[in-house]
Amino acid sequence: MVGAALVFCLHGAGPAVGQANVQTLAGGPEQSFQQSGDVLMQADELAYDRNARLVTATGHVEIAFGSRVLLADRVTYDESTGVVTADGNVVLLDPQGEVAFADRLVLRNEMKDGVIQTLRILLSDNSKLAGHDVVRTGGNMTTLHRGVYSPCDICEEKGQTTPLWQIKAFRVIHNKEEQRIIYEDAYLEFFGIPVAYIPFFSHPDPTVKRQSGFLPPKLASSTDLGQEVEIPYYWTIAPDKDVTLMPRFTTKEGIIYKGEYRQHVESGKFKMFGTGTWPRTQTAGTPGDADFRGSLFGDGDFVIDDNWRWGFRSELTTDDTYLRKYDLSSATDLISNVNARYANGRNSFTADAYYFRGLLAADQNATTPWVAPILQYNYFYPEQIAGGRVGFAANAMVLDREQGASSRRLSAQVDWDRRETTAAGIVYRLFANLRGDFYSVSDVPNPALPGTTFDSTTIARGLPTIGAEWSFPMARSDDRFRQVVEPIVQLIYSPDVGNTVKIPDEDSLSFEFDDTNLFSENRFVGLDRWETGARANVGVRYAVFTPSGGQASALLGQSFRTNDNTSLAPSSGLSDQSSDYVGGLSVAPSNDLLLTYRFRIDDERYKIRRNEVNLMGRTDRVSAQFGYAYFAADPSVALASREEVFLGGVLKLDEYWRLFGRTRHDIANDRAIANRIGFGYEDECFDFSVAFNQSFIRDRDIEPESSVILQITFKTLGTARVAGRPQVD
Repeated sequence: MVGAALVFCLHGAGPAVGQANVQTLAGGPEQSFQQSGDVLMQADELAYDRNARLVTATGHVEIAFGSRVLLADRVTYDESTGVVTADGNVVLLDPQGEVAFADRLVLRNEMKDGVIQTLRILLSDNSKLAGHDVVRTGGNMTTLHRGVYSPCDICEEKGQTTPLWQIKAFRVIHNKEEQRIIYEDAYLEFFGIPVAYIPFFSHPDPTVKRQSGFLPPKLASSTDLGQEVEIPYYWTIAPDKDVTLMPRFTTKEGIIYKGEYRQHVESGKFKMFGTGTWPRTQTAGTPGDADFRGSLFGDGDFVIDDNWRWGFRSELTTDDTYLRKYDLSSATDLISNVNARYANGRNSFTADAYYFRGLLAADQNATTPWVAPILQYNYFYPEQIAGGRVGFAANAMVLDREQGASSRRLSAQVDWDRRETTAAGIVYRLFANLRGDFYSVSDVPNPALPGTTFDSTTIARGLPTIGAEWSFPMARSDDRFRQVVEPIVQLIYSPDVGNTVKIPDEDSLSFEFDDTNLFSENRFVGLDRWETGARANVGVRYAVFTPSGGQASALLGQSFRTNDNTSLAPSSGLSDQSSDYVGGLSVAPSNDLLLTYRFRIDDERYKIRRNEVNLMGRTDRVSAQFGYAYFAADPSVALASREEVFLGGVLKLDEYWRLFGRTRHDIANDRAIANRIGFGYEDECFDFSVAFNQSFIRDRDIEPESSVILQITFKTLGTARVAGRPQVD
């Protein structure tokens, strides 16, 4: 008998090797364990009965066979039978991350097979499995009689004696090879009370990343669709592809069929999401007057080589109101695209084709354009020229529509940019660019003679631009703050040429003058319009930083020009010789609070033309968001004034319960847009929520609607679809 901690190795490669090791450390049996591989045993005391061929280890016993580890107070090994018997605080660690607890167990066959009277298993996701008269076979199949499964914790401090929910069964089988836990004659219990009997039931074990099966259902009731139930089923077709079927059954409109297909291929991945229904209700004179309604959304991204990729995006629907009518999407604009992309450092090339569709009543498919193709090339010269960086850009576009203007464009531009900082901290920037465009247009409306169009024509134009920018960042620091004040002056000149109504404005309509483009050389987002004339942009930036990480910044500025800009609408705030005032403020005293404010004010009457406030904050119990937006009317794009407020948040009542809600209100028209309020519960094993929704939108066959949505998730029972993305074989 050896009294200190003793370690010995038994090698099952051959009896002679095993015999030599045992003889050296413990007097030695004539034969080692009847196993293959190495066995490591550690204990406080070890005894060997040569006649009985029995090894006995006591006190903090640890036995490791490969990746399996056995811990116990006392372990005996019978060499004649190959049986390992463990007693007292027995713990068996499995290669898959499971931990089994027992008072006594008997194992054989490399600790793969055994019989256990009472067993408690902690699975790899912290869920628990327990049972009596347990039989373990091949290290793969564990059968528990009168078994219990639950992922829920029991809080004894609060007097809790049973988990929130559990499954009790006459027999529970854990099949590791098939990665499933199977129940026979089972009951689902809540707080120890049986609520459902299930003759046969199974679900994936925690090692499963992807496996076919039902996902948590969704229950709802709405004024438009009636009672609803959605039962998703996830099907793992192969390691690289899967399908999710999500039929939604409604009492008023029948079945809404939904399905998503995902696949990884050697060069990339793609997914497609399709829906369809044969509606029971058909409203004459609306998009809903159809025998079939459906949609097809999808996207994909694929690698061609180290530099080239291609992809697609699909957003298609049979009619304007289908997606919103059946609560599939709130989108009012759809974009489908096919693209090819090249990238090599900073140099790039893209080729795109676009199909657009507007879903509002004012949108007309006949006048909605499609673009095929639009090509963009960007090249940056690696060496400096005259101390500055040089870049080249080229663009080509073909745009057409069933009714209205058509446009074909070729454009090229060369840019030069130089930036320097003096020893005094003054920052200088010099820049210049030369751009030329060539257009071929037809059917362009003549604004001077409504109802008529210009003759088809070709137009060439060129625009040189030069500019300089001066800024002087001044910093000051003390024990509490670090402050930076930076006045900025930008001077730009380009001749007042090139903009003409004979070139249709297709890509520069969404013009907005604000603090983000105050110092842009050309504030138009596209190429059909460019900013001309002599102009100066003036502003000041201020920023403050605290030692704890808090910060705030502000910008205020204005633009001036020598002549009015007739290519811009008066409502833009930038057409006069002096522009509106623009500014922005951002305050973040910590990571838990953020305030942003942006504004535009008329420079003559000091009337607010744009006002946006966003506030986001969170504490241990509350997270909330507040938003307010006001935009003055813009006759140039037929937009009325808009004023809206949004409020949303989540209140944690305690560790598990929460209240949530949001509301959006149209102040300009004094009407609610949407409301949502609900409550929920979530812990380590269960997620439950009930929400009441209101929508006040009207659009043809879409009417204001109220709905109640119930979602219940038994964690660990559903198929792990989100965590299990398809993989390339």
